[in-house]
Amino acid sequence: MKYETSSAKDALIFNGKGSHVVNPWHITIDTDEETITIRKRNWHLIGSDEQTLAFKRVRSISIDEHFIGADIHIKVVGGTASVFCLSKGDARKIKEILLEFNANGTGTTINVV
Repeated sequence: MKYETSSAKDALIFNGKGSHVVNPWHITIDTDEETITIRKRNWHLIGSDEQTLAFKRVRSISIDEHFIGADIHIKVVGGTASVFCLSKGDARKIKEILLEFNANGTGTTINVV
């Protein structure tokens, strides 16, 4: 399953990140490929910065809700990812998808020898 969303324009403006309206954060959760990809266009508007995390298990999900919008911080083995000013519904949906992925046991466990 693939789920994509980006920062909400009203949340960016209301939370003091109005300068990011032109280049919001984008997040893609792909449970088939087991990747989390975060993209953000750089300030020059020429290229994009991208962070991709491969995951088997999600270690923690933190949602910081604001009056309008929410920030989400995801920790997996090997790194962390943060996306700012999502809508609250999108943040909850991402949390639901990742927790369901963990609960179904679709990810493989890591054995330390």
